[in-house]
Amino acid sequence: MNLDSIKALLIGTAIAFSGGLLRVLVSIQNKEKKQPWEHFITLVIVVIVGFTMSYLMNRAELHDKWYSTGILFVLGYGYDKFLKMITTNLPNWIDKAVNLFIDNRYGVKTDRQSDEEEEKKDEMKS
Repeated sequence: MNLDSIKALLIGTAIAFSGGLLRVLVSIQNKEKKQPWEHFITLVIVVIVGFTMSYLMNRAELHDKWYSTGILFVLGYGYDKFLKMITTNLPNWIDKAVNLFIDNRYGVKTDRQSDEEEEKKDEMKS
């Protein structure tokens, strides 16, 4: 690893950190109910993710492109929002993907609600 690579890693990590720091400051300004340790954890995660992304961009020789700066800053600023969006919607995405796969592969429509309704009807009949 040469000096330019190390410099690219440090600059990329600093850009991601600045995005994360801005996110923490906005969170404090908006009086979100977060503890100080949560802000610290946010910054630690941003540094780790920023370093990792900088390393990957450096290996892919994207570290000197203009958009790498924007990607790292947005990643640092919005990682918690992205994470929340993904974890909130991921079960629905997986469910839809599995249902679509089963429908396309086997021609069987899977509808979880109708199965639950049938079970309730069967329980009421008993």
